Amino acid sequence: MEAAMDIVSSRTRIGLDQPTYAYRLYVPMSELSPERQRLISYRSNFGIGDRDAYLARVDAVIAPMTHLETPAGLERHAQAKAIEDVASRLSAIILRALFPEMTAETLPFRFLVPSAPPNAIMRASIQDLTARYEKLRTLLATFTPELIGARIDRNGT
Repeated sequence: MEAAMDIVSSRTRIGLDQPTYAYRLYVPMSELSPERQRLISYRSNFGIGDRDAYLARVDAVIAPMTHLETPAGLERHAQAKAIEDVASRLSAIILRALFPEMTAETLPFRFLVPSAPPNAIMRASIQDLTARYEKLRTLLATFTPELIGARIDRNGT
């Protein structure tokens, strides 16, 4: 059985007149190795965690260590775009399982939800995604939350 990792997702209303939402997926930094944590420069709780409980974006989790170690420049930028695209599609697949009203194929910046659900934070457990970019990239067309052993805690906040 593969190692598991916890994830934290959020649905936050951002539109006042129209019910538009930001859907996001993160991994607690505590789920990552100290080596990977040191290479992730953007640290935040993204407004959904404890003040000192930092979360990592999915692209930083799935990226190969060699990418995180690459100095800033055109090579890193080109690879980062490809990693972000896979992370966006992966996040959307997982978020659709957690929040069925979110039907986008890739993670949208803002998404219109006419039913206007309340803000929510959901936690789940999935197979460890650390440094899995290459494998995920090749499997993405047939990917489902079940393939990564998603176990959803429906007692979200």
